[in-house]
This record gives sequence, structure tokens and C-alpha cells, in this order.
Amino acid sequence: MQIIVLITVPIFGLIAAGYAARASGLLGDAVADALARFVFAVAVPVLLFRTLARAEFGGENPVLLWTAYFGGVCVAWPLGTLLARKVGGLDRRTGVVAGVAAGFSNTVFIALPAVERAYGQAGLAPLLVILSVHLPLMTAAGTLLLEGAAAADLRAAGTPAPRRPVAQILASLVRAFLRNAIIIGILAGGAWRLTGLTIPPLLDEILAPLAGTAGPLALFSLGMSLRRFGLRGDLGLTLGIVGLSLVVMPAAVWLIAAPLLSPLWLKVAVLTAAAPSGVNAYLFATNVGAGEKLAASATLLGTCLSVVSLSAWLVILG
Repeated sequence: MQIIVLITVPIFGLIAAGYAARASGLLGDAVADALARFVFAVAVPVLLFRTLARAEFGGENPVLLWTAYFGGVCVAWPLGTLLARKVGGLDRRTGVVAGVAAGFSNTVFIALPAVERAYGQAGLAPLLVILSVHLPLMTAAGTLLLEGAAAADLRAAGTPAPRRPVAQILASLVRAFLRNAIIIGILAGGAWRLTGLTIPPLLDEILAPLAGTAGPLALFSLGMSLRRFGLRGDLGLTLGIVGLSLVVMPAAVWLIAAPLLSPLWLKVAVLTAAAPSGVNAYLFATNVGAGEKLAASATLLGTCLSVVSLSAWLVILG
């Protein structure tokens, strides 16, 4: 238990410090936005590049890891949509947002620092395998489902529904991905790895401290961003979505991964799946103008309750 405390207290202590800094007025929204931008554009891409360039995968099969992790997503996402539609009585677009909130884990701000603290550099290798396809797959799936849901809602209301060709949607997503700093960091790290070269010591002296800021600053930045969210809307429905994210999805990943993965890769897959919903669900919601209250509440409540759930999963996983 002492080890669990040593892992989780710094994680949520940094989140609390970021929240307090913003709530007290010590740091403003401009700082919060700049810090989040630094984490996404510099610190995390450098960490991913350096990790991928130096990682040892030990002959593990990435396809099995993807099967286990996204198998859990395929359980949590539809259940989140079903909960919002059938229990909450919400429209199709909000149903998709609920599914995103249930299945789109906060891999950068929560899972990355949690895995690094719990399992060290060795744990970052399987996390990197998940990250390499997580953002493109989840964003593409969410975008396509929201396009279909928006059109269906308009037809149900008797309004003609304009449709964008799927190829056009995917092309715009590819362009966005190629400008995404995290994707660039992964691609650059993979390209460097293919050369077979090691990172020159002098260059690594620059990269190492930058990479070292990723975890702490991600947590502090997350705390600052939570200040913007509040508990709004149907809290019972929100709690159900959060339960899918924090309990059902990691449990599904564990069941699928147990016969497929080595102990370390299984633990990383489950801990990543146990990370609460991040800001992506809220971004999807604001883009389509539906489910903003649900997404915001799920982000805040999920992050708060993950203090308990992540600790529990660490105890269960060992």
C-alpha cells in the first residue's frame, strides 16, 4: 500500500496544485493555455520521440496489445452511447459524445505520468504502442459517428441533412494528424529507430530534461484546466459514464489481455484504460454543439474519482 501511495499522491497532488494555482488567481487562463500547449507541442512529443528511439519491445506483438486495448474500447463506447440514449433519453449526437467520454481515456495527461511512475521507462514502451494508433483511430471513429448522428438527428427533425463524403472527412483528418505534434513525435522516433543509430549524448542532454517535464507539467496543466469545468446536467447519467470509463473498460481490457500479453504489457494496457476521460470528449461536444454539460461533468468527476479507481487498479494489478 505504501508503494501505491508513493505512486498516486504525487500524481493527484500535482493536479490539485494546478487547480489551486488557477482557482486562487495565481495563474490565469493564458498561462493555463500556454502550459497545455507546451505539454502537447514540446514536452510529450520529445518524450515519445526519445522513448521510441531507445525502447526495447522484447519481441512483444503490438497487434495483441491493440486487440486487448481497443477490445475494451469496443465495450465501453457502445455502452456509453446506449446509456445516454436509452436511459438519459438524449439525442444521437449526445449519445456519441457519451460514448467518447466512456471510451476515450486521457492517455497523455493521466495515463502517461501514471504508467511512468508505476512501471518506469519499461512501461512507456507498451504505452507508446497504444499511443501510436490511439489518437488517429479514436478521433476518426468519433468524427465519423458524429457526422452520421448529426445527419440522423436532422432527418428526424424533418430537416434536409447535408452529407460530406467519407473520403473528404478522412482526408481532412489525415491533414490534421500530420500537423499534430504528438503524431510527429511518434513518426520521428520511429524513423530514427529505423536508422539503427543511438541518440548522440550531447543531443540527449537536451532532450532528456525536456522529456522529464512531460509528466509533471501534464498533471499541473490538467489541474488548471479542470477549473473551467463544473458538475452540470444529469449527475446520475454522468456517474454511469464515469463508471464505464474507470471500471468497465479496464476490466474488459484485463479480461481480453490476460491470455494474450506479458504481465508488464497487461498492466500498462489496463492502467491506460483506467485513466479517466480527457478533454477530447468536451472538444467533440463543443464542435457539434451537443452534450457539453455531460462531457464537462464526466471529465471533472472522472478525474476526481480516478484518485480511488487508479489506486484500486494498481493494487489489483500488483
